[in-house]
Parts: sequence; C-alpha cells; structure tokens
Amino acid sequence: MTARLFDTPNPRVFNIPPSTDFLSAVVETLRAELESERDPDALTKCLILVPTRRAAKALGDAFALSAGSGVALLPMIRPLGDIDVDDPPFEPGELAGIAPPAVSRTRRLFELSRLILAKETALGRPIGTPGALALARTLAELLDDLADESVTSLEPLRSAISDHLPEDRREAIEFLSIVEQIWPGRLAELGLSDPSARRSLVLNALSDRWLKHPPQTPVMVLGSTGSIPAVRRLMGVVSRLPQGAVVLPGLDWDADDHAWDSLDDGHPQWAMRDYLRENETARSEVQPWPGHAEAASARARRRLVAEALRPAEVTDEWLARVDHLRQANGAAFFDDALDGLSLVECPDPLSEAKLCALLFREVLEHEGKTAILVTPDRSLARRVSVEMQRFGVRVDDSGGTALPETLAGAFLDRLLDVVDDPGSVVAQTALWSSPLYAMGQARGEVHSALQKFEADGLRGVRPGPRLADIIARLDHERSELFEADRELVRGVLNAQIEAQSDMLADEARSVADWARHHAMLAEAVARDGEQDGALRLWRSEGGEIAARVLSELMTESEVLPELSLPEYTGVFRELCSAQRIPPATGVHPRLQILGPMEARLASADRVILAGLNEGIWPTGAGADPWMSRGMRQEVGMGAAEKRYGLAAHDFAQMAAAGEVFMTRATRADGAPTVASRWIWRLKTLVQGALGEAGEKRLAGAAHYVGYASALDRCDAPPRPAVSPAPTPPVAARPRGLSITEIRTWVRDPYAIYARHVLGLRPLDPPDMVPGPRERGTALHAVLETAMETWRKALPEDAVAQLLDLAAQELRKTGIGEQALDIELRRFARAAEWIVQWETQRRADGHAIAAIETRGRITLDAPAGEWTLRGRADRIDRRADGGLDVIDYKSGNPPTAKMINAGFDPQLPLTAAIIEQAGGFEGLGQEAVNALSYVKISGGSEAGRATRIDGKTPASDMASKALDDLCDWIARFDDEAEAYLSQPRRQYRNDYGDYDHLARRGEWAIAPGEDGGEN
Repeated sequence: MTARLFDTPNPRVFNIPPSTDFLSAVVETLRAELESERDPDALTKCLILVPTRRAAKALGDAFALSAGSGVALLPMIRPLGDIDVDDPPFEPGELAGIAPPAVSRTRRLFELSRLILAKETALGRPIGTPGALALARTLAELLDDLADESVTSLEPLRSAISDHLPEDRREAIEFLSIVEQIWPGRLAELGLSDPSARRSLVLNALSDRWLKHPPQTPVMVLGSTGSIPAVRRLMGVVSRLPQGAVVLPGLDWDADDHAWDSLDDGHPQWAMRDYLRENETARSEVQPWPGHAEAASARARRRLVAEALRPAEVTDEWLARVDHLRQANGAAFFDDALDGLSLVECPDPLSEAKLCALLFREVLEHEGKTAILVTPDRSLARRVSVEMQRFGVRVDDSGGTALPETLAGAFLDRLLDVVDDPGSVVAQTALWSSPLYAMGQARGEVHSALQKFEADGLRGVRPGPRLADIIARLDHERSELFEADRELVRGVLNAQIEAQSDMLADEARSVADWARHHAMLAEAVARDGEQDGALRLWRSEGGEIAARVLSELMTESEVLPELSLPEYTGVFRELCSAQRIPPATGVHPRLQILGPMEARLASADRVILAGLNEGIWPTGAGADPWMSRGMRQEVGMGAAEKRYGLAAHDFAQMAAAGEVFMTRATRADGAPTVASRWIWRLKTLVQGALGEAGEKRLAGAAHYVGYASALDRCDAPPRPAVSPAPTPPVAARPRGLSITEIRTWVRDPYAIYARHVLGLRPLDPPDMVPGPRERGTALHAVLETAMETWRKALPEDAVAQLLDLAAQELRKTGIGEQALDIELRRFARAAEWIVQWETQRRADGHAIAAIETRGRITLDAPAGEWTLRGRADRIDRRADGGLDVIDYKSGNPPTAKMINAGFDPQLPLTAAIIEQAGGFEGLGQEAVNALSYVKISGGSEAGRATRIDGKTPASDMASKALDDLCDWIARFDDEAEAYLSQPRRQYRNDYGDYDHLARRGEWAIAPGEDGGEN
C-alpha cells in the first residue's frame, strides 16, 4: 500500500471531477491502493458508504467487472439512505435500543390517512379514504424532510401562527398536532419509529461510535454531497478516521472566493460548501483523487458550466470573469469548452423524442460506445422508449413502467371496473381482452369466442345493469355465433358471475376483506385449462409487485375504516400509482434512460440531457398542502431552492461530460415553453464571451432536428386521395333494396356498395347512450301498439296509456332514469297532441287500414328482376275510399322540394307498391289519395301533420318515383356505372357511415374538387 491515500493527513477529503468516470476511478485506485491482486481479501476489509441502493449495485458491478474472469471479492458496500442496524458495520444487537423498528412505508401511509380522516371529519369536511391516502403521501414526504433537516420542534411555527393569524385562520395548528403530538404518540403505541427519523438516529449513532472507537480498517463515503445534516456529520467523522476518506462528486475547486462566499441554496455547490464549513475543512485541503488527472478540455468544460451557474449576486462580474478565464487558460478557452457540447431545440415534445432516439441509434453504429439519456420528464422518457422500437431496440428505462400499465396491474384494475359496473360492455370487453382472462378454459378459444360475441351481440345500447343481461344477448337475433362458441361463452360468463359474487356487496367491508376477495377473484379468472390462476397471474409482468400491494392491503390496513367497493378501488389505485416495475430482460446493454437521481455517479460516452424546460428540469416547486415556504423557514427547514441546487448539481455534473447533447421543446401543448434557467445562463455567458459565433457553436447539432423529422417524411410530394369510383360486376350488385335505402342510394351510392357489395355493416359503439334513433324506434313501437289496440275506438285514458307505453319502450332502449323523466315530460305534450289529432281524423271519417305492414314489388330491369321492399308505419282509409300513406317522424320530415326532386322518395314509392302491385299485406291494388308525414316531437310544437301531395296528386308522385327508380336501376345495371361517394352537391348527408372508408376527408376538400353532380 502506498502513502497516497490513507497515509495522508486527515481530514482526507478527495474530489473526482465530473468528466471522470466516478465509479471506475474509485475501483481502479482502490484495487491498486489495497493491492487486491496480491491480497484478494484486502477489499473485503473495506467499508464503502454510497448515497443509494442503485449506486451500491453499480459500484459492486464495477468491482466485479474490474476483476475480469476471476473471482471478485467485494468490499462491504452500504447505502446511506437505507442503513440497517442489523448489518455490518454494526455488531449484532449493538444499536437495538437506539430506536424501535421502523414502521413500513405502507403502514405509515395508512396510519397517517387515519389521522387525516379524523382531523377532516372533526372539521366537518370528510374527504374519503382515497383522498386521505393521497394527502398522507404528501404528509409522509414532509415528515421525511423534517427528519432529514433534523427539525425536532415546531414550536416557532405554532407561535407565529398564534401571533399573526386570526382565530378562524388557525387551522394549521390542528395540522401541527398531527406532526408533533399525535403521530409520535401513535408510533409509541405501535412500538415503532418513523423510518426517516430512525435513519438520522442511526447515522448519528454511527458517528458517535466511530468517534469513540475509530475502526482501523478502511472506511469511505463516496459520491455524497452531504445535503442531509446527519450524513454531513458522518462524512466529517469518516474523513478523520485512521483509514477514512470522503470522495466528493464534482467540487468546484476553481470558483473565486467572492463567488464561493456568495453561494445561495439554489447553487449546485451549496451542499458541499455546507459540509466543508461544518467540518472545518478548507477547499484547499480537498485533494484530487489519486491516479486520475483532469484533462485540459474537461477542465475547460467544467469551468464553463460552473461560470454559467455562478451565484446570481455576482453575475455582474461575468465580463470580468470572461477576461480572467482567457488570460488564465488561453484565448481558445471558450472554444475548447464548447467542443462536444450542443444545444438542440425542437419544435415540440414528439420531435424531441425522435431526436433523442436518433442520437441513441447513432451510438450503436460505433462498437462499444455507450449513451445515457437523463431527464426527469417521464412522458418524454416513454416516448423515447417507443421511438426506439422503430429500430428494434428496447432501452433500459430506470423509471420502469407504472404498475397499472403492466399486465397484472391492468388486469387487477379492470376486475374492479367489472365488479363495480357488471353490465358495462366496455368494462367487460376490456377485461376479456387481457391475456390473463381464461376462466378455466383455453385462453385462445375463449378470446376468439368472446371477440365474436362482442362484435355481433354487444354493440349499441348496453343490455342492462347485470352480467346476466349481457349473457341474455347470446340468444338475441343479432348474435350469429356457432352453437359451440355460444355455449362456451355462456359457460365462461356464468363462471365469471359465480367467481365475482363475493365482490358484489353493497355493505362496507374492511380493506383486508376486499383485498382478499380481489386476489381470489383474480386467481379464479386467470386460471386456464392447464395452469393455476395464481401461477399465471403473479408470475406475469408486474405480478410480483401487484401481489405485494395486495399483501400489504391485507396485513397493514387494519387502521383504515370499512370501505365501500368504490372507496376500496380508490385506495387500491392510489397505492398502485406509486409503484414502478423495472424493465425485464432484453434491453440493450449500451443504452440507458435515467432520472437525474439515478444518473448520479453514472457515466457514458454520450450524454443526452433532455426536457430542459422550466418546470420540468428543474421541476416546479408545486403546491405543498401542509407547509408554505414561510412556514418551512420558520421552523428552520431548507427552502425549496435547496432542491433546485441539488438538481443544478446533477445538471452540472452531466453537462461536463465529453459529448453532451442538451435538448428541449420550444412549444408544448400548443403554447411556447421557457427554457431551463441553466440553459438561459449558459447561452448568455457564451454569447457574452464569443458573440454570435458562440451561439452558432452551441447550436452546432441543430441539423439533427432535420434528420429526426426525415424519419417520417416521404420524399414524394403529397397527393390527395382520389374520389373512389368502384365498378363491381353487375352480378355482385344488389338485386333489391328497401324503400329507406333508396334515399341513401340516390344521395350516396358508395354507401350501398360498401353495405351490399362489400358486406360491411357499421358497428355501434358499446355502451352507447340512447340517442335520436333509439327514441324514434321507441316512438314507433308506442304508436304501433296503441293504434293496434285502438282500432275500433279511442279509450278515455288514451294519454295515460300512451305515457305508460312510452315509459316501457324507452326503458327498453337503456335510457337512464333521469333522462327518462325528461323524455316522458316531452312525450306527455306529444301524447296530448296525438290523441287530439287521432280524434279529429276519426271524426272526419278516416279509419286505420294497416299498421306497420310490409310490402314489396318486383320490377323488370336490364340485368333481371329487381325487388323493392318496404314497411309502412300506417295506412289509413279515407272517408272518400282512397288510401292515406302516413309516416311518423320524431325529427324534421323532408320538404316537398326534396321529395319532388327524387332525393327522399319514401312515401311516393310506398304508394307505388300499393297502386302498381297491391304489394302490402291486407290491401289490394288501390288508389292512394294522400301522402302524409306526422312529426311528433313534444317540443314547443308538440306535433304537426303535413301532406306532401298538395300541388301534385299522390298517384302522379308515385308513378314518377317508380319511373325514376327504374331509370336508376337501369343505370346501375351497366357495369361501367360507378358507385360514387355523395356525388350530389346539394343533397349530401352531414355524415355517412362509410365516409371514412371513402376517405372523404382527404379528397372532398382537395383543390379542384368540383363537388359532383347537381
């Protein structure tokens, strides 16, 4: 062992500059200092304390890698943030009495939720358990902050509140009682301690022990800035141990004294400044880490970033500092510092994600080269991960995946949707689509059968409030399943009803009971024909973490009140939202996406700092529901700027790497963004030092934005889609249509082609809210039933009967009770008008001849017989012996002009079937003397009857409509005639079921579009 490390005078404080691979430098020097090649056991005697568990793992990996193919004996590596008194460096039982065991994080959330619920209830504003749980999470963070800052008394804040706030504004004192009295008292009852407070106690106890009994073996603290007081104290003790050393990450040696003395809490060096001051160590006493000198170019970059982040009070010295840096380092100092540093500004977050993915992909073109992307923006990180999939590359994202987005998490969540609303087709089909859904059957067969059932039988208005109502749709005429599939679905869904029966409870239950039934239901639903449900579920993606969440709900939640199912759902989702699942295997070994905290002590050949906008990096302060900025300062807690300072240190460390790309989006959510304060400072300094040339140097990688946009750009100029004009063979064209389809055929031939030639049927959305179509269907059903019953005479309570029928028919549509009340009020006005109109018609000698009767006529056409079929709402026999064809409308009927022009020939064609063929049941070939629309709305105009045969006799209108139809049929019996999409300029539908298939949105507004025929 040499005298370079532990034989030097204490305090032994070393520094590793940002450009150096921190972990590799530590490993290389320690192996050399401890002569591990000669004495493999030497490392095992060394204790190393690092900031986090991730850093501990990374350091262990670095030691293992440095050992090559041989056996690696590692030092003891412990995370400062999670020291356990039962592990070395403590002796067994040594600190058993210092503090009770720590309460688990989940149990602490539940306990704090109970206290918050009690407080809010006492104040007369209950917020529910899910809301209390969300508040408890922020309160737990505050408790952590208080423990980290070693704040033991809130009395100054209590006094300030009492002195300065009126009586009705002193609610904060109630909150103080939770933090200062009730919570500690509850912990004492449980025989537990707060985890953060216990950590500080343990760290201080370790400092006390080493002061009294210094270890004679090597002890080191690596990579910590000392932002927590207990850690700062321990670092001071370690630096003075016989073989102790502290290694700081990126201490700014070169800052001038004026700037160093002016550091504020928002500066990246504030934590290390406080550590050195408290431990009476001068910056000049901090030594460079042995064996790793800082290159001149790396030093230039570090100085540039440090000057850019200079304390605000002394930025007026920037120009003088520019001159000083040039004099001390040469005229090319700023040019050297900008080598490898680029700022790339993208138009939007999606473009930024593509750019970052492209920078990642470029790295893979160079063998062995590595890259990390660092950003606190989880949305951007996910976008980059997705963009990398276009290159077939999966990236290790330290943020992982939220539990609700994993297979197991989503499955458990969907189960709660289903039991909360069993009749929801949307909720059920979401559950059925999960790969875990099997219900004891082969997953593939179940999925295929349920998919067919959903498409055939479950579209439109929801069947009812229960799963049994969904099962009943299996016997509906619309369900076209094979019998084997029908019985498979019936068996699966009946099994689901049985499995979820224990969850369908109206009464409140304990959280543990809900969680137990939830887990049992999940396992029952996940079981397939070969494997137990527990194995399929808990071994799937996210299954282990999901099982832990449910286990904690079963074992830790006894303090929570009994909850209803919706409340339990809120609690479950609140817990799941905080859980992240790390990526599994299959990620690329040379690429990583990291958060700023995870990136500490990490290094790579290329570093991408993304999301550099104000409010993202650094993150916004946010609203603290417990303590304002002034309240924090009153009790001696650090200001929010300290977090900005730590974030600035993360930025400064990574911006000093060799090749750095800084990226940001100039707009987000349709509004301009503000660049991060660090970017503003860097641009200002560079512009002051180099002028316009400096800005160009900093933006030297802007061409990557063009490369990224080219990923999705087509070289050919855009060409709008042309209007479709299919000409299928005549044999494939329909040889008959309904009367109502004639209107569509005339206005939009393409819709007839899509429906009858291609065989496509529009699908309604599931759980569709009843609309005008459903109301119209209900109205027709009401009038059909009533008029059939009243053929001989109107009853005295006709209006009441109509209302009763309307209520029955509207309920069949699935309309809600609130909407039903509105519809019945409207229909009541319509019912009175209907009865008055019907009374008058009967007084005038008209009688009902047919109701909802079907008819047809066969026409001769060039390609063979063609059948027109239809259904008449009502046909009356007039007093003069002629017939009156009547059609009910809940909306506006067509105008006479539209009918005479042939664009709505429903009534004339109905009359033609009667006159030309006697084609309706119960009627002969008779004269039609009237054509009438009856509008029934129940609005300001309750109803209105309109005859459309005023100027032209009904018979003439019928003959003309039939002649026009024969011409139209002959036209389409010519194979050259195309089925155009809405070719009529004047009579176009506002929307069509097949407009998306015809791509009207592309060609209908294209230049040169003439709008079609007149």
